[in-house]
Amino acid sequence: MNHAPLSTAVFDDLIAALQEIRDGYVLSNERFTDPLDVVEGYRYVTQLLSAMSELFAEADVEHPRFAPIVSPARKLQGDNPDAIYHFARVRGDRSYRVFGTIRQECYTSFTIHGPAADGGMAGPLLGDINDRDFEVAPDGTYSLVLSANEQPGNWIRLDPAAHAIVVRSYFQLPISAQNDPDVFVSIGIEELDDDGPPAPLDDETFAARLREGVTFLRQATLGQTLFGKSAQVPFVSNVPNSLPMPFSFRNSGLPVPGAADIFYSMGRWNLAPDEALVMTGELPEGVFTNVMLWNKHMQTLDYRSLQSSLNQSQITLEPDGSYRIVVAHGDPGVPNWLDTDGHREGSVFWRFLLPETDPTAITCQVVPLADVASA
Repeated sequence: MNHAPLSTAVFDDLIAALQEIRDGYVLSNERFTDPLDVVEGYRYVTQLLSAMSELFAEADVEHPRFAPIVSPARKLQGDNPDAIYHFARVRGDRSYRVFGTIRQECYTSFTIHGPAADGGMAGPLLGDINDRDFEVAPDGTYSLVLSANEQPGNWIRLDPAAHAIVVRSYFQLPISAQNDPDVFVSIGIEELDDDGPPAPLDDETFAARLREGVTFLRQATLGQTLFGKSAQVPFVSNVPNSLPMPFSFRNSGLPVPGAADIFYSMGRWNLAPDEALVMTGELPEGVFTNVMLWNKHMQTLDYRSLQSSLNQSQITLEPDGSYRIVVAHGDPGVPNWLDTDGHREGSVFWRFLLPETDPTAITCQVVPLADVASA
């Protein structure tokens, strides 16, 4: 006799999902033909399983906790070496207190999201607040209430459709946050409508959590747009080796999970071994800027042993204050080289956080690698 029929059924679906993902995502000739992309595809799926377990299977909406979304060993959904992200599943009919300490962070924000229609990690933005908008004590500590009814002090309205909270902690440091063991985020959440300790886990509860996780797993693989396919997204270029004007989601009305305080610009590089992509422009004054390279699975390239990303404190500026950043397979002999780590193609992604003026265009030019140092 099966004493956990619901969990068993969802676990069977997990097994089926992994087979579907193997054949329809990792081994899909329409998606990937380079052996490196296929190997990284399997690696990506194992990292998604890690995220599925922590963010969903272990997510108790009655007693939530903040779980780290990404790390050097768990990269997904466009991770960022200069940020530490946290996620908590919540209920829109509850009240919560979030507390923490801001130390080296240049920016901390909380975004509240509804459920994603496709089962992704976070859906439409239902509310947001950053550390410029709430009181932080001289020692860096803060406390913030999330509830339907307004509260005195630091407060953000919790929409009845609230499904998750995402915390973004950004660091503009000479050593990227994910590479520095001394950089960490102190953050916690407690449920204010205290119903006592959690009840023993039962079949129905775990099956529901696991079902959310399996849906997320499918969305993050089979549900992803084909790399290089034309995208109708304002900040994404459909022309290789080019970048569009940076774009912000704030007041755009688009049902997206992106941060409201950030301007984004994304394109894809496709370079021969003897070519380089040179990006030039001027950085706006602001809280934070960085640029990085992703593989076809929207994962940052190796940033522990290679330079695959640069934040504003790491970028060497030209004498006139402009920047010149080079994407290439080999060392061009100039500052600001982003190493492609053996990938012929991938994505380049920019973030401009709370710029004082709208970021200007990023000029892109493909040149012979041998000419970069003399240009």
